[in-house]
Amino acid sequence: MKIRRLSVGAVVLSLFAVVLSGLLWWAGTPARAALTPTIALIPVSGTVRGLPENVAFSGQAQVSSELVLDTSKFNLPPAVILTVDLSGLSGTGSSSGARYTAGGNGTSAYRQLFSTDTVEITFPFSRGTTMSVSSTGMSSVRSGVASFALSFDTNTGAITKGTATITAPYFPN
Repeated sequence: MKIRRLSVGAVVLSLFAVVLSGLLWWAGTPARAALTPTIALIPVSGTVRGLPENVAFSGQAQVSSELVLDTSKFNLPPAVILTVDLSGLSGTGSSSGARYTAGGNGTSAYRQLFSTDTVEITFPFSRGTTMSVSSTGMSSVRSGVASFALSFDTNTGAITKGTATITAPYFPN
């Protein structure tokens, strides 16, 4: 009677296939968005106080909300992916009257879904009509904070109501 031996490579490959299959079974289907994103226009206003001058912002932010349902074995609570576009904002310098432009468009946040939520986004801004670094370098770029108070439809993840205020970032001593 002849005994047949498996090569080490065949054993390793088989073991790899079993481990991979087990991991895929354990993880299940990955979390995935259940619906297409919805978009809300949120009114924004407020002032970033600081040097060289205070800058008053106003306009509308475009906030996209995408519902995420976890269909894996982890069974995580529903969440939303929020994407914020601040290109609809304009700023005016209090002493010079100069125009300022907000940047940071496309900032995303992953949040557990609740009927109401407050989300803060830090954004850069600079003097002029485009967001750019001038000859003075990054020293001409300042930052502000947009604080969004949002209400959601907990079945769809859509934003049902929202407001936003602009302030200066807080740097504790």
